[in-house]
Amino acid sequence: MASAYLDVRASFAIAKITSITSPGPAAHLFGLARADARALGYRDAENSGLSEPPVPVMFADEPELVHGWQDGVIEWESQWEYIDVCSFCFGDHSVLQCPRV
Repeated sequence: MASAYLDVRASFAIAKITSITSPGPAAHLFGLARADARALGYRDAENSGLSEPPVPVMFADEPELVHGWQDGVIEWESQWEYIDVCSFCFGDHSVLQCPRV
């Protein structure tokens, strides 16, 4: 089975090599690798029971991939930030439990 992390790492390496020979297309390739790292971060946060999942080993020494992956984790976590807030009074309970409704 192929590793999604290895695929992203290989895409990032190809982008680095391309940046030496033709810088124009390389920017697009870097963007794709970072977007894939972000998607994996989102998936990892969704599937992890940990509040802060560890950075994948394949990304650990490439800051661009680490940042992309962390952006995905943050994106997943931010969607749950206001889940238990009442939409009527903004209290710390769901709207079904609101004493003001």
